[in-house]
Amino acid sequence: MSKSTRNTKKAAQGKARPVAAKSKKTVASKTQAKPAPAKKTLAKKKPVPTKKPVLKKPTPKPAPKKVVKKASAPKPTVKKSAAKAPLPKTKAAVAKPAPALAKPAPKPLAKAATSPAPAKPAAAVKAVPAPASVEVKTAPVPAPAKPAPAAKTPAVAAPAKKAAAPVVEVAAAPAVVVAAPVKKVPSQPLPAPGPTKSGALFYDSHMHTPLCKHAWGEPEEYAQQALKAGLKGIIFTCHCPMPNGFWPTVRMSESEFDTYVALVQRAADAFKGKLDIRLGIESEYFPGCEEYIAALHQRADFHYVLGAVHWQAKEYLNKFETGTIENFRRTYFEHLARSAESGLYDSLAHPDLVKNYHPDSWCFAIVKNTVSTALDRIAATGVAMELNTSGLNKSYSEMNPGLEMLRMMADRKIPIVLGSDSHRAARVGEHFVTALNHLTEAGYEKVSYFLNRQRIDLPISDVLASLKKAADHNA
Repeated sequence: MSKSTRNTKKAAQGKARPVAAKSKKTVASKTQAKPAPAKKTLAKKKPVPTKKPVLKKPTPKPAPKKVVKKASAPKPTVKKSAAKAPLPKTKAAVAKPAPALAKPAPKPLAKAATSPAPAKPAAAVKAVPAPASVEVKTAPVPAPAKPAPAAKTPAVAAPAKKAAAPVVEVAAAPAVVVAAPVKKVPSQPLPAPGPTKSGALFYDSHMHTPLCKHAWGEPEEYAQQALKAGLKGIIFTCHCPMPNGFWPTVRMSESEFDTYVALVQRAADAFKGKLDIRLGIESEYFPGCEEYIAALHQRADFHYVLGAVHWQAKEYLNKFETGTIENFRRTYFEHLARSAESGLYDSLAHPDLVKNYHPDSWCFAIVKNTVSTALDRIAATGVAMELNTSGLNKSYSEMNPGLEMLRMMADRKIPIVLGSDSHRAARVGEHFVTALNHLTEAGYEKVSYFLNRQRIDLPISDVLASLKKAADHNA
Protein backbone atom coordinates (compact mmCIF):
# COMPACT_ATOMS: atom_id res chain seq x y z
CA MET A 1 0.00 0.00 0.00
CA SER A 2 1.17 3.42 -0.67
CA LYS A 3 1.74 5.87 2.06
CA SER A 4 -1.02 8.07 0.84
CA THR A 5 -3.55 5.32 1.12
CA ARG A 6 -2.40 4.45 4.68
CA ASN A 7 -2.67 8.01 5.70
CA THR A 8 -6.15 8.25 4.36
CA LYS A 9 -7.19 5.10 6.27
CA LYS A 10 -5.73 6.38 9.53
CA ALA A 11 -7.41 9.66 9.04
CA ALA A 12 -10.64 7.88 8.44
CA GLN A 13 -10.20 5.78 11.58
CA GLY A 14 -9.32 8.85 13.65
CA LYS A 15 -12.42 10.61 12.51
CA ALA A 16 -14.59 7.64 13.23
CA ARG A 17 -13.42 7.21 16.83
CA PRO A 18 -14.54 10.60 18.10
CA VAL A 19 -17.87 10.03 16.44
CA ALA A 20 -18.30 6.80 18.37
CA ALA A 21 -17.37 8.52 21.56
CA LYS A 22 -19.91 11.15 20.90
CA SER A 23 -22.52 8.56 20.24
CA LYS A 24 -21.74 6.86 23.53
CA LYS A 25 -22.03 10.13 25.36
CA THR A 26 -25.26 10.89 23.67
CA VAL A 27 -26.53 7.45 24.56
CA ALA A 28 -25.41 7.89 28.10
CA SER A 29 -26.96 11.28 28.28
CA LYS A 30 -30.15 9.91 26.86
CA THR A 31 -30.17 7.06 29.27
CA GLN A 32 -29.40 9.36 32.20
CA ALA A 33 -32.09 11.78 31.16
CA LYS A 34 -34.76 9.10 31.15
CA PRO A 35 -35.07 8.67 34.96
CA ALA A 36 -35.68 12.39 35.41
CA PRO A 37 -39.06 12.38 33.75
CA ALA A 38 -39.86 9.19 35.61
CA LYS A 39 -39.35 11.00 38.94
CA LYS A 40 -41.48 13.85 37.77
CA THR A 41 -44.28 11.53 36.89
CA LEU A 42 -43.98 9.82 40.25
CA ALA A 43 -44.05 13.13 42.05
CA LYS A 44 -47.13 14.07 40.11
CA LYS A 45 -48.88 10.82 40.95
CA LYS A 46 -48.13 10.97 44.71
CA PRO A 47 -49.96 14.19 45.59
CA VAL A 48 -53.09 12.92 43.88
CA PRO A 49 -53.90 10.25 46.51
CA THR A 50 -52.72 12.41 49.39
CA LYS A 51 -55.01 15.27 48.49
CA LYS A 52 -58.10 13.10 48.26
CA PRO A 53 -57.93 11.67 51.83
CA VAL A 54 -57.09 15.07 53.20
CA LEU A 55 -60.23 16.49 51.63
CA LYS A 56 -62.35 13.59 52.86
CA LYS A 57 -61.08 13.51 56.48
CA PRO A 58 -61.68 17.11 57.63
CA THR A 59 -65.13 17.44 56.08
CA PRO A 60 -66.92 14.58 57.91
CA LYS A 61 -65.33 15.23 61.33
CA PRO A 62 -66.66 18.74 62.06
CA ALA A 63 -70.10 17.85 60.76
CA PRO A 64 -71.12 15.36 63.51
CA LYS A 65 -69.59 17.44 66.29
CA LYS A 66 -71.54 20.50 65.26
CA VAL A 67 -74.76 18.59 64.81
CA VAL A 68 -74.59 17.12 68.34
CA LYS A 69 -73.60 20.18 70.29
CA LYS A 70 -75.34 23.01 68.40
CA ALA A 71 -78.85 23.74 67.38
CA SER A 72 -80.10 23.61 63.78
CA ALA A 73 -79.52 27.35 63.24
CA PRO A 74 -75.73 27.46 63.76
CA LYS A 75 -75.15 24.23 61.78
CA PRO A 76 -75.28 25.64 58.20
CA THR A 77 -73.10 28.64 59.07
CA VAL A 78 -70.30 26.49 60.48
CA LYS A 79 -70.45 24.06 57.57
CA LYS A 80 -70.09 26.80 54.95
CA SER A 81 -67.05 28.34 56.63
CA ALA A 82 -65.44 24.95 57.07
CA ALA A 83 -66.08 23.97 53.40
CA LYS A 84 -64.73 27.18 51.91
CA ALA A 85 -61.58 27.28 53.98
CA PRO A 86 -60.01 23.90 53.08
CA LEU A 87 -60.64 24.05 49.28
CA PRO A 88 -58.27 26.86 48.32
CA LYS A 89 -55.59 25.65 50.69
CA THR A 90 -55.59 22.07 49.41
CA LYS A 91 -55.35 23.31 45.79
CA ALA A 92 -52.13 24.99 46.73
CA ALA A 93 -50.74 21.44 47.19
CA VAL A 94 -49.98 22.04 50.85
CA ALA A 95 -50.91 19.25 53.26
CA LYS A 96 -49.82 21.06 56.44
CA PRO A 97 -52.64 23.64 56.62
CA ALA A 98 -55.14 20.79 56.82
CA PRO A 99 -54.45 20.14 60.55
CA ALA A 100 -54.53 23.86 61.09
CA LEU A 101 -58.04 23.82 59.73
CA ALA A 102 -58.96 21.00 62.10
CA LYS A 103 -57.70 22.97 65.13
CA PRO A 104 -59.79 26.12 64.65
CA ALA A 105 -62.83 23.97 63.98
CA PRO A 106 -63.21 22.82 67.63
CA LYS A 107 -62.59 26.33 68.96
CA PRO A 108 -66.00 27.64 67.92
CA LEU A 109 -67.45 24.42 69.29
CA ALA A 110 -65.84 25.13 72.67
CA LYS A 111 -67.33 28.60 72.63
CA ALA A 112 -70.67 27.12 71.80
CA ALA A 113 -70.29 24.65 74.61
CA THR A 114 -69.57 27.40 77.08
CA SER A 115 -72.55 29.37 75.92
CA PRO A 116 -75.10 27.18 77.75
CA ALA A 117 -73.06 27.49 80.98
CA PRO A 118 -74.46 30.93 81.87
CA ALA A 119 -77.88 29.35 81.80
CA LYS A 120 -77.09 27.61 85.12
CA PRO A 121 -76.38 30.76 87.10
CA ALA A 122 -79.56 32.14 85.65
CA ALA A 123 -81.48 29.33 87.32
CA ALA A 124 -79.62 29.94 90.57
CA VAL A 125 -80.55 33.61 90.46
CA LYS A 126 -84.17 32.65 90.06
CA ALA A 127 -83.96 30.44 93.14
CA VAL A 128 -82.42 33.18 95.31
CA PRO A 129 -85.19 35.78 95.01
CA ALA A 130 -87.76 33.20 95.97
CA PRO A 131 -86.91 33.18 99.73
CA ALA A 132 -85.94 36.84 99.92
CA SER A 133 -86.55 39.00 96.87
CA VAL A 134 -85.65 42.17 98.76
CA GLU A 135 -82.13 41.01 99.36
CA VAL A 136 -81.55 40.40 95.67
CA LYS A 137 -82.53 43.98 94.87
CA THR A 138 -80.30 45.50 97.49
CA ALA A 139 -77.22 43.46 96.65
CA PRO A 140 -77.37 42.19 93.03
CA VAL A 141 -73.60 42.28 92.43
CA PRO A 142 -72.38 39.75 95.03
CA ALA A 143 -74.99 37.23 93.84
CA PRO A 144 -72.65 34.27 93.23
CA ALA A 145 -71.35 33.81 96.79
CA LYS A 146 -72.71 36.38 99.24
CA PRO A 147 -76.46 35.80 99.00
CA ALA A 148 -76.14 32.40 100.70
CA PRO A 149 -74.87 33.80 104.04
CA ALA A 150 -77.26 36.70 103.70
CA ALA A 151 -80.12 34.23 103.72
CA LYS A 152 -79.08 33.04 107.17
CA THR A 153 -79.51 36.35 108.96
CA PRO A 154 -83.10 37.15 108.01
CA ALA A 155 -84.10 33.57 108.75
CA VAL A 156 -83.83 34.12 112.50
CA ALA A 157 -87.42 35.27 112.94
CA ALA A 158 -89.48 32.48 111.43
CA PRO A 159 -87.83 30.40 108.66
CA ALA A 160 -84.72 29.61 110.71
CA LYS A 161 -85.23 25.88 110.36
CA LYS A 162 -85.69 26.11 106.60
CA ALA A 163 -82.52 28.12 106.14
CA ALA A 164 -80.40 25.94 108.41
CA ALA A 165 -81.28 22.69 106.67
CA PRO A 166 -79.73 23.48 103.22
CA VAL A 167 -76.62 24.98 104.76
CA VAL A 168 -75.86 21.83 106.65
CA GLU A 169 -76.67 19.63 103.65
CA VAL A 170 -74.19 21.56 101.49
CA ALA A 171 -71.38 21.49 104.08
CA ALA A 172 -71.15 17.96 105.36
CA ALA A 173 -74.45 16.40 105.57
CA PRO A 174 -74.85 14.98 102.05
CA ALA A 175 -73.19 11.70 103.12
CA VAL A 176 -75.54 11.44 106.10
CA VAL A 177 -78.59 12.27 104.01
CA VAL A 178 -77.70 9.47 101.61
CA ALA A 179 -77.28 6.98 104.46
CA ALA A 180 -80.47 8.00 106.25
CA PRO A 181 -82.92 10.62 104.97
CA VAL A 182 -83.57 13.59 107.20
CA LYS A 183 -86.81 13.27 109.13
CA LYS A 184 -87.36 16.09 111.55
CA VAL A 185 -89.65 15.68 114.51
CA PRO A 186 -92.18 18.51 114.72
CA SER A 187 -91.30 20.83 117.55
CA GLN A 188 -93.53 20.44 120.59
CA PRO A 189 -95.14 23.54 122.09
CA LEU A 190 -93.46 24.88 125.19
CA PRO A 191 -95.21 24.24 128.50
CA ALA A 192 -96.72 27.10 130.42
CA PRO A 193 -94.14 29.00 132.50
CA GLY A 194 -94.09 28.41 136.20
CA PRO A 195 -94.90 25.33 138.27
CA THR A 196 -97.61 22.82 137.50
CA LYS A 197 -100.60 22.18 139.78
CA SER A 198 -98.43 19.81 141.81
CA GLY A 199 -95.79 22.52 142.21
CA ALA A 200 -93.27 20.86 139.86
CA LEU A 201 -90.87 23.32 138.25
CA PHE A 202 -87.69 21.59 137.15
CA TYR A 203 -86.38 19.04 134.57
CA ASP A 204 -83.96 16.12 134.69
CA SER A 205 -81.90 16.70 131.55
CA HIS A 206 -79.93 13.47 131.13
CA MET A 207 -81.25 9.91 130.75
CA HIS A 208 -81.10 6.97 128.36
CA THR A 209 -83.13 4.29 126.61
CA PRO A 210 -82.42 0.59 125.96
CA LEU A 211 -81.16 1.55 122.49
CA CYS A 212 -77.81 2.52 124.01
CA LYS A 213 -77.32 -1.19 124.86
CA HIS A 214 -76.42 -0.51 128.50
CA ALA A 215 -79.66 0.95 129.89
CA TRP A 216 -82.75 -0.84 131.15
CA GLY A 217 -86.44 0.10 131.21
CA GLU A 218 -88.88 1.69 128.79
CA PRO A 219 -89.19 5.49 128.53
CA GLU A 220 -92.60 5.34 130.22
CA GLU A 221 -90.96 3.83 133.31
CA TYR A 222 -88.53 6.74 133.46
CA ALA A 223 -91.46 9.13 133.15
CA GLN A 224 -93.33 7.49 136.01
CA GLN A 225 -90.29 7.85 138.27
CA ALA A 226 -89.95 11.51 137.28
CA LEU A 227 -93.42 12.20 138.67
CA LYS A 228 -92.46 10.59 141.97
CA ALA A 229 -89.30 12.73 142.10
CA GLY A 230 -91.36 15.94 141.82
CA LEU A 231 -90.19 16.93 138.31
CA LYS A 232 -92.06 18.96 135.75
CA GLY A 233 -90.38 17.22 132.82
CA ILE A 234 -87.55 15.03 131.59
CA ILE A 235 -85.29 15.14 128.53
CA PHE A 236 -84.04 11.89 127.01
CA THR A 237 -80.44 12.11 125.85
CA CYS A 238 -79.47 8.69 124.55
CA HIS A 239 -76.00 8.12 123.06
CA CYS A 240 -75.94 9.26 119.44
CA PRO A 241 -74.97 7.08 116.46
CA MET A 242 -71.41 7.57 115.19
CA PRO A 243 -69.69 6.94 111.85
CA ASN A 244 -67.20 4.19 110.96
CA GLY A 245 -68.31 1.86 113.75
CA PHE A 246 -67.07 4.15 116.52
CA TRP A 247 -67.61 2.38 119.88
CA PRO A 248 -70.79 0.63 118.70
CA THR A 249 -71.50 -1.34 121.89
CA VAL A 250 -72.78 1.70 123.86
CA ARG A 251 -74.95 3.55 121.34
CA MET A 252 -77.83 3.27 118.92
CA SER A 253 -76.99 2.44 115.32
CA GLU A 254 -77.82 4.65 112.33
CA SER A 255 -80.80 2.46 111.51
CA GLU A 256 -82.20 2.90 115.05
CA PHE A 257 -82.28 6.69 115.05
CA ASP A 258 -85.92 6.89 113.91
CA THR A 259 -86.82 4.23 116.47
CA TYR A 260 -85.31 6.40 119.21
CA VAL A 261 -87.33 9.42 118.12
CA ALA A 262 -90.48 7.31 118.05
CA LEU A 263 -89.84 5.92 121.55
CA VAL A 264 -89.57 9.39 123.04
CA GLN A 265 -92.66 10.58 121.18
CA ARG A 266 -94.62 7.56 122.39
CA ALA A 267 -93.82 8.39 126.00
CA ALA A 268 -94.62 12.08 125.44
CA ASP A 269 -98.04 11.17 124.09
CA ALA A 270 -98.72 8.76 126.95
CA PHE A 271 -97.90 11.36 129.65
CA LYS A 272 -99.38 14.40 127.97
CA GLY A 273 -100.83 16.71 130.61
CA LYS A 274 -98.95 14.90 133.41
CA LEU A 275 -95.27 15.22 132.56
CA ASP A 276 -93.46 17.18 129.86
CA ILE A 277 -91.19 14.78 127.91
CA ARG A 278 -88.67 16.15 125.42
CA LEU A 279 -86.24 14.82 122.82
CA GLY A 280 -82.54 15.39 123.37
CA ILE A 281 -79.29 13.64 122.47
CA GLU A 282 -75.99 12.89 124.16
CA SER A 283 -73.75 13.80 121.27
CA GLU A 284 -70.19 12.48 121.14
CA TYR A 285 -67.21 14.79 120.70
CA PHE A 286 -64.28 13.11 118.96
CA PRO A 287 -61.79 15.12 116.87
CA GLY A 288 -62.50 14.61 113.18
CA CYS A 289 -66.23 13.82 113.56
CA GLU A 290 -67.48 17.41 113.82
CA GLU A 291 -69.11 17.47 110.37
CA TYR A 292 -70.97 14.24 111.01
CA ILE A 293 -72.25 15.56 114.37
CA ALA A 294 -73.33 18.87 112.84
CA ALA A 295 -75.40 16.98 110.25
CA LEU A 296 -76.83 14.66 112.91
CA HIS A 297 -78.18 17.61 114.88
CA GLN A 298 -80.31 18.59 111.87
CA ARG A 299 -82.10 15.26 111.69
CA ALA A 300 -84.60 16.07 114.44
CA ASP A 301 -85.86 19.06 116.40
CA PHE A 302 -83.81 18.40 119.51
CA HIS A 303 -84.65 20.41 122.59
CA TYR A 304 -81.27 19.78 124.17
CA VAL A 305 -77.89 18.70 122.77
CA LEU A 306 -75.48 17.44 125.41
CA GLY A 307 -71.83 17.18 124.37
CA ALA A 308 -69.68 14.42 125.84
CA VAL A 309 -66.02 13.40 125.72
CA HIS A 310 -65.77 9.71 126.60
CA TRP A 311 -62.20 8.70 127.39
CA GLN A 312 -63.33 5.07 127.77
CA ALA A 313 -63.81 4.58 124.02
CA LYS A 314 -61.22 2.24 122.51
CA GLU A 315 -60.76 4.66 119.65
CA TYR A 316 -60.02 7.47 122.10
CA LEU A 317 -57.58 5.40 124.14
CA ASN A 318 -55.77 4.12 121.05
CA LYS A 319 -55.25 7.62 119.75
CA PHE A 320 -54.57 9.68 122.87
CA GLU A 321 -53.36 7.34 125.63
CA THR A 322 -49.70 8.22 125.28
CA GLY A 323 -47.24 9.39 127.89
CA THR A 324 -48.18 9.69 131.54
CA ILE A 325 -51.57 9.40 133.21
CA GLU A 326 -51.51 13.15 133.94
CA ASN A 327 -50.82 13.97 130.29
CA PHE A 328 -53.77 11.83 129.23
CA ARG A 329 -56.02 13.73 131.65
CA ARG A 330 -54.71 17.05 130.32
CA THR A 331 -55.61 15.89 126.80
CA TYR A 332 -59.14 15.15 128.00
CA PHE A 333 -59.63 18.69 129.37
CA GLU A 334 -58.19 20.12 126.15
CA HIS A 335 -60.86 18.25 124.19
CA LEU A 336 -63.52 19.39 126.65
CA ALA A 337 -62.62 23.00 125.82
CA ARG A 338 -62.59 22.25 122.10
CA SER A 339 -66.05 20.70 122.29
CA ALA A 340 -67.42 23.96 123.72
CA GLU A 341 -65.58 26.00 121.08
CA SER A 342 -67.04 23.86 118.29
CA GLY A 343 -70.46 25.49 118.83
CA LEU A 344 -72.19 22.11 118.44
CA TYR A 345 -73.50 21.67 121.98
CA ASP A 346 -75.75 23.38 124.52
CA SER A 347 -73.99 21.90 127.55
CA LEU A 348 -71.05 19.60 128.40
CA ALA A 349 -71.75 16.32 130.20
CA HIS A 350 -69.88 15.02 133.31
CA PRO A 351 -66.97 17.49 132.85
CA ASP A 352 -64.36 15.69 134.98
CA LEU A 353 -65.26 12.15 133.95
CA VAL A 354 -61.56 11.43 133.38
CA LYS A 355 -60.99 11.14 137.13
CA ASN A 356 -62.33 7.59 136.74
CA TYR A 357 -59.27 6.82 134.60
CA HIS A 358 -56.94 5.22 137.16
CA PRO A 359 -59.10 6.64 139.99
CA ASP A 360 -56.62 5.62 142.68
CA SER A 361 -54.14 8.19 141.33
CA TRP A 362 -56.60 11.05 140.82
CA CYS A 363 -55.34 14.33 142.28
CA PHE A 364 -57.13 17.48 141.20
CA ALA A 365 -54.21 19.70 142.28
CA ILE A 366 -51.98 18.15 139.56
CA VAL A 367 -54.32 19.14 136.73
CA LYS A 368 -55.80 22.27 138.30
CA ASN A 369 -53.92 24.69 136.03
CA THR A 370 -55.01 22.74 132.95
CA VAL A 371 -58.61 22.76 134.19
CA SER A 372 -58.43 26.49 134.86
CA THR A 373 -57.33 27.21 131.29
CA ALA A 374 -60.03 24.93 129.88
CA LEU A 375 -62.73 26.62 131.98
CA ASP A 376 -61.59 30.05 130.79
CA ARG A 377 -62.09 28.92 127.21
CA ILE A 378 -65.46 27.32 127.95
CA ALA A 379 -66.72 30.42 129.77
CA ALA A 380 -65.86 32.52 126.71
CA THR A 381 -68.23 30.43 124.57
CA GLY A 382 -71.30 30.76 126.82
CA VAL A 383 -71.84 26.98 126.72
CA ALA A 384 -73.31 25.48 129.90
CA MET A 385 -71.86 22.59 131.90
CA GLU A 386 -73.54 19.72 133.70
CA LEU A 387 -73.52 18.64 137.32
CA ASN A 388 -73.96 14.91 136.83
CA THR A 389 -75.29 13.13 139.93
CA SER A 390 -74.46 9.63 138.66
CA GLY A 391 -70.81 10.23 139.56
CA LEU A 392 -71.72 8.99 143.04
CA ASN A 393 -72.27 5.54 141.46
CA LYS A 394 -68.91 5.40 139.62
CA SER A 395 -65.50 4.05 140.63
CA TYR A 396 -64.45 7.51 141.89
CA SER A 397 -67.54 8.18 144.00
CA GLU A 398 -68.10 11.89 143.56
CA MET A 399 -70.45 13.96 141.43
CA ASN A 400 -69.06 15.18 138.11
CA PRO A 401 -67.57 17.67 138.61
CA GLY A 402 -66.29 17.69 142.17
CA LEU A 403 -66.85 20.60 144.51
CA GLU A 404 -63.51 22.34 143.84
CA MET A 405 -64.01 22.38 140.09
CA LEU A 406 -67.63 23.42 140.64
CA ARG A 407 -66.41 26.48 142.53
CA MET A 408 -64.10 27.39 139.64
CA MET A 409 -67.07 27.14 137.26
CA ALA A 410 -69.21 29.37 139.49
CA ASP A 411 -66.40 31.98 139.63
CA ARG A 412 -66.51 32.14 135.80
CA LYS A 413 -70.34 32.30 135.79
CA ILE A 414 -70.65 29.19 133.61
CA PRO A 415 -74.34 28.14 133.51
CA ILE A 416 -75.07 24.82 135.21
CA VAL A 417 -77.58 22.07 134.27
CA LEU A 418 -78.58 19.07 136.42
CA GLY A 419 -78.66 15.54 134.99
CA SER A 420 -79.08 12.16 136.64
CA ASP A 421 -77.56 10.27 133.67
CA SER A 422 -80.10 7.56 134.41
CA HIS A 423 -79.58 4.15 132.83
CA ARG A 424 -82.30 2.73 135.07
CA ALA A 425 -85.71 4.25 135.75
CA ALA A 426 -85.18 4.30 139.53
CA ARG A 427 -82.38 6.87 139.19
CA VAL A 428 -84.38 9.65 137.53
CA GLY A 429 -84.00 12.77 139.68
CA GLU A 430 -81.66 10.89 142.03
CA HIS A 431 -79.57 13.04 144.44
CA PHE A 432 -81.04 16.28 143.03
CA VAL A 433 -81.54 17.86 146.47
CA THR A 434 -77.91 17.09 147.36
CA ALA A 435 -76.75 18.45 144.01
CA LEU A 436 -78.64 21.72 144.46
CA ASN A 437 -77.10 22.16 147.90
CA HIS A 438 -73.66 21.59 146.35
CA LEU A 439 -74.38 24.32 143.83
CA THR A 440 -75.30 26.76 146.57
CA GLU A 441 -72.12 25.86 148.47
CA ALA A 442 -70.02 26.40 145.33
CA GLY A 443 -71.47 29.89 144.81
CA TYR A 444 -74.30 29.31 142.32
CA GLU A 445 -77.66 31.06 142.74
CA LYS A 446 -79.40 29.71 139.62
CA VAL A 447 -79.70 26.37 137.86
CA SER A 448 -80.75 25.82 134.24
CA TYR A 449 -82.41 23.51 131.74
CA PHE A 450 -83.01 23.76 127.96
CA LEU A 451 -86.14 23.73 125.81
CA ASN A 452 -86.00 24.33 122.05
CA ARG A 453 -82.24 24.70 122.63
CA GLN A 454 -82.85 27.84 124.67
CA ARG A 455 -81.56 28.04 128.23
CA ILE A 456 -84.03 28.68 131.03
CA ASP A 457 -82.60 29.79 134.40
CA LEU A 458 -84.36 29.27 137.73
CA PRO A 459 -83.44 30.29 141.29
CA ILE A 460 -82.04 27.30 143.17
CA SER A 461 -84.22 28.08 146.17
CA ASP A 462 -87.37 27.85 144.01
CA VAL A 463 -86.29 24.55 142.51
CA LEU A 464 -85.60 23.04 145.93
CA ALA A 465 -89.03 24.07 147.17
CA SER A 466 -90.76 22.72 144.06
CA LEU A 467 -89.12 19.30 144.32
CA LYS A 468 -90.30 18.81 147.89
CA LYS A 469 -93.81 20.09 147.22
CA ALA A 470 -94.38 18.07 144.03
CA ALA A 471 -92.90 14.89 145.50
CA ASP A 472 -95.28 15.13 148.48
CA HIS A 473 -98.19 15.82 146.12
CA ASN A 474 -97.46 12.79 143.94
CA ALA A 475 -96.63 10.41 146.81
